[in-house]
Amino acid sequence: MTKQFHNVEYMEIKVLNKVFDLLEYAAEVSPRPLLPGEAAERCKIPRSTCVRLLKLLSEKGYLEQLSPRKGYTPGPAAALLNGGCYQQLAFHGERLLRTFAAELKISVQLSLRQGNCRLILCGFNGDPGLNLDLRRIRRYDLQRAISGRMLLSFAPEAEQRQIIGSWGEDRGVFAGFSDGEILGQLRELSRQSLLCCEHHGKYAAVVPLRVRGRVAAAAGAVWRPGRMPRAQEITDRLKNTVELIEGYINVESF
Repeated sequence: MTKQFHNVEYMEIKVLNKVFDLLEYAAEVSPRPLLPGEAAERCKIPRSTCVRLLKLLSEKGYLEQLSPRKGYTPGPAAALLNGGCYQQLAFHGERLLRTFAAELKISVQLSLRQGNCRLILCGFNGDPGLNLDLRRIRRYDLQRAISGRMLLSFAPEAEQRQIIGSWGEDRGVFAGFSDGEILGQLRELSRQSLLCCEHHGKYAAVVPLRVRGRVAAAAGAVWRPGRMPRAQEITDRLKNTVELIEGYINVESF
């Protein structure tokens, strides 16, 4: 029995080593997609095993596959491997936001900005009727949601201009506004540090989370019209939850 246990333990460690080999190789060749055949050869893994591991890493968000015929690139969850800062945000965010969502029967999430993308670190559906997909870490365009608007408002203006210019006609919640008008909205939003509005038939609120005086993430809440509690109660609780997360963060990691 002991020998069998050690054999199983050895196999698990061996598989774990291969997983890290794949992640390291994907980071090495990025931004070029990693192909299963070359990954199997480089990491000395049977092709069938390599395909299964790549699929698993994609499902968990550590790798991304843009289409079935293309290779894999580092996914949003890979950010959690880059240091303690994201790990802390995800850990304390999960702990506190889960309670928040359950008590108020709303949906909440914690997200941060990576370039022109909003990276959702964690989220919970206290109201299943909202049908929000918060099952895993994932990326979304900044212009698609109000939390993206909040995150963008605290980026340097030169970076804001570059990001806005890259959108073309696909401007999401900024549709119909010129670049100058969008920049004006972002300046006002960063000054207010709170946004609460109707969005796609639901109500949403978002508050920035600061570490060492800069915005590191944004916490958002979504609820259905006509549902209790009131918007003021939700925004007050959201602010309090953000302050709690800020208090738990080890600033030396940032």
